[in-house]
Amino acid sequence: MLVGAALLAGCTHMSTVTGAIPLEPGTSDFTGELQVSRAPNLISTTTGIPLPTIAGHFRRGLSRDLDLGIHVYPLGLGADLRYRFLEVDGWHFAVAPGFAGIGLPIPSLQYAHLDLSMPVRVERAIGKGWSVAGGPGLVSRQTFINTESESLSVATATFELYAGGGLRLQRTGKRLKLGFSCDVYVDTTRATGLYGGVGFDLGTVARPRARAASDEIETRALAETE
Repeated sequence: MLVGAALLAGCTHMSTVTGAIPLEPGTSDFTGELQVSRAPNLISTTTGIPLPTIAGHFRRGLSRDLDLGIHVYPLGLGADLRYRFLEVDGWHFAVAPGFAGIGLPIPSLQYAHLDLSMPVRVERAIGKGWSVAGGPGLVSRQTFINTESESLSVATATFELYAGGGLRLQRTGKRLKLGFSCDVYVDTTRATGLYGGVGFDLGTVARPRARAASDEIETRALAETE
């Protein structure tokens, strides 16, 4: 029971929780996510049943075209750098290389994995406050597992390479943003079926004081003209 709960809680997931538009410098984004997915973990792979997982995400704008993301999972952690390399006619294109990993502190089942990801993101506004984003991605996973009370070793390691992608719909307001994502990945190293799932996230955006004040003045001016 304890092992099963830990494996369920300790899942990272391959979800499209970001688009291609970086945060403005000094702007922060805090997001909580719930996803139901068939993930490449011991429980979901064995049973084939989609399982719920949760995550917390923090992003910080570093420059006009670059921001940093930190991702927190139960028993795990990840990070990525999103770089927008092209912006043309309302279309935004970015890459977001990153990593994520977990480890279970259970003596009878030593388990850990490390994901290295390279997603490509494309995003475009489709209305006031609405945007759609998505794109392909590759995820390499190195898994370490040992059911005995011995140190993890290279002999117990496995490697998988997943290819796929996702789609995201986002509604952004002054303070809050809502997102819905759908992702599908296939294990290119063995025939284990499709992975992926659907997710919902809710976040809040914290802008620098100067930026927030200018937004408020702009909003008041617009209201007065109307």
